[in-house]
Amino acid sequence: TPDVIRSLPHLLRDPESPLVLRMRYLPRLAPWMIRFALNSRPSRVEAISTALYSLMSRGLDAFRPLVAGTEAEAILKNRGHLYAYRRRDALDPDSFDLRLRQRRGVTYEILDDTAMARLSPAFAGRFEVGIYFPKAHWTADPQAFTQTLLASFVANGGRFERAEVRGFDTSDGRVLQVRTDNGAVATGAVVIAAGPWSRGLLRRLGSDVPLDVERGYGADLPDPGFKIDVPIVLADVHSALTPHRTGFRLAGYDELASIAAPADMRLPQRLIRSAQKVFPELRADGAAFWMRRRPATPDSLPVIGRAPRFPNAYLAFGHGHKGLCMGAITGKLVQQLMDGEPTTVDVAPFRPTRFHVVAGL
Repeated sequence: TPDVIRSLPHLLRDPESPLVLRMRYLPRLAPWMIRFALNSRPSRVEAISTALYSLMSRGLDAFRPLVAGTEAEAILKNRGHLYAYRRRDALDPDSFDLRLRQRRGVTYEILDDTAMARLSPAFAGRFEVGIYFPKAHWTADPQAFTQTLLASFVANGGRFERAEVRGFDTSDGRVLQVRTDNGAVATGAVVIAAGPWSRGLLRRLGSDVPLDVERGYGADLPDPGFKIDVPIVLADVHSALTPHRTGFRLAGYDELASIAAPADMRLPQRLIRSAQKVFPELRADGAAFWMRRRPATPDSLPVIGRAPRFPNAYLAFGHGHKGLCMGAITGKLVQQLMDGEPTTVDVAPFRPTRFHVVAGL
């Protein structure tokens, strides 16, 4: 949004900033950042948010038939989530972000300390104001959720193979085989949905998109010392706590760095110290630190559609922070494109050719 661009100088100087930029990566990142800045103009943000809302607003309904009757139903929670501020003046109720949500029809409530304590007693006395999104859903164990969906896929006749893709065999404008380290797999159609690694695969089909990586860090805390009932974003300290089936998941940071750069495991330790400013009783014994790579486009929209040069190759990646939220509806759209059906959502804003980038040029 325009607010993000205006705050960039401060974010890059602040040692406690949620944004981390590895300076040696800046020359390679600069073209992506220029595109990002251009897409942060108010007119573009309006169009981008409309396109994103077309996916996000259908994401839950697209999941329902997939999770019905599986363990995933119990992992998916519907208690909403909270953005909380320790100082009332830190929240601008007339901010661009909130007004944008209003225009998209997002439901939220401004809560005081008493109302936040009703959401979870652990919140009492810590915050002056919060924004509660009552219709938000979340998962208490994202890994178990996706593994359950995979198990359902296999049980219904799907095949799962773990292999490294080395390339593609093509002829007459079609992908005939996927070459892997376990041999070649013949295919009538192929979907590139490899998250941040998708760009490298697409380049092997002669096309490119400006996909980069936002690396997020976190810590899984098995014995945090207290309980919360809804996910909470600690807005003042730029971190988020989510109830997990085994404790809490603490997450934060956007690190702009090479996909292969070594993880900086000082960052999740900083997250713990930041969260302890709000919850001094937070225990980190037995914490498991991690880093994940998010596929990021400069307009924050995923890439969904046919590959430019191969009509039987489909693209489904670039969902940034919202991959799980938009996964099911994206899969539905790809199925509709494959079958020649009208799509549930207008996919024009997500077309790969919107960037006009050709591999090697």
